[in-house]
Amino acid sequence: MHSMAKLFEKTSIGALDLSNRSVRSATWSGVGDDRGYVTDRATDFYRRLAGGGIGLIVTGYQYVLPNGMQLPYMVGNYEGEQTEGLSKIAQVVHAEGGKVITQIVHAGARANPKLLPKGEEIWAPSAIPDPVTGHTAHEVTKQEILRLVDAYAGAADRSLKAGFDGVQLHGAHGYGINQFLSPIWNERSDTYGGPLKNRYRFLGEVIEAVRGAVGNDFPLMIKLTAHDFVESGLVPADAVEIARRLADDGIDAIEVSGGSQASPNSLGPVRGHIKSEDDEAYFADLAAQIKDSVKIPIITVGGIRSISTIDKILADGKADYVAMARPFVREPHLINRWKSGDTRKSTCISCGGCFETGVKGIGISCKAEREKGDKEAQKKA
Repeated sequence: MHSMAKLFEKTSIGALDLSNRSVRSATWSGVGDDRGYVTDRATDFYRRLAGGGIGLIVTGYQYVLPNGMQLPYMVGNYEGEQTEGLSKIAQVVHAEGGKVITQIVHAGARANPKLLPKGEEIWAPSAIPDPVTGHTAHEVTKQEILRLVDAYAGAADRSLKAGFDGVQLHGAHGYGINQFLSPIWNERSDTYGGPLKNRYRFLGEVIEAVRGAVGNDFPLMIKLTAHDFVESGLVPADAVEIARRLADDGIDAIEVSGGSQASPNSLGPVRGHIKSEDDEAYFADLAAQIKDSVKIPIITVGGIRSISTIDKILADGKADYVAMARPFVREPHLINRWKSGDTRKSTCISCGGCFETGVKGIGISCKAEREKGDKEAQKKA
């Protein structure tokens, strides 16, 4: 019999009260238009999620400058006119009784030049060829760093004005903040490069600017890579040090992830072949290392599929919250299903096929469900 009691405890992160310990981890959802404005697809998508009983929804990553975009139909958060559309997402989630925070990002070297507005160049801490895209970015100047910092603060401010419950910085998966933190992407010789305290400087400045924009009561979280899984990249000891600095700087919670598109496939953030419980929760031990070193709430993510795994994570104190992304694509109502007593594990088969419809501009959707629908339609025909 599953205890489940801990999962359904009421808790709070900073000023944010949560009905349970489940989190919908940010995942690109392909629900913006070609300028990053919110569409009806987006509001429908988040309304479905919010009706499912998830404790906290983190939006798909929103780009803070036009040259920070990585994938098509990403939702943007880079100009004031976007606030109205963003507020519709907050409204539909709140109407269903849910809580939602924005995740904000600049993709840095991973930005896609085909998607950038005319005349925009790719920005990164260092002008080195990106192992994933092959593109060499422009090394940002001090002035451009100030613009970047300002862009994060602006996005956080719009999130607050749009009625969101908080904001999460994307500090993982080989994007902008992670690039500054990681010695493999950051080869700068100024005060933003070299020893860890210098590589942290950009993130420290972002936090300070965001706090200046939204105040101390608006929950500010981060998704942090605890291991780059690439030679000469960030390792867990670095992540522990970063986490301590984050706690000192007033971050309200850390979601611990790892890897990027540059890591070997089996070590990236989105992994396949999650068959047994032993395959689940592949970042939980990294989360536990960080939890041991700070006093703020820790969220773990990565292949979590079953109640027994969640019970164990919470009972062992490896993390305070458990986040899932793909399971909620197939079953937005998974948390309500579990709460009702149907504790079978998530029906997600971890194929990653959900992203195929996202790039077509119709939003991510479960491939297994699509194929099931096609089979049923053929039968009827």
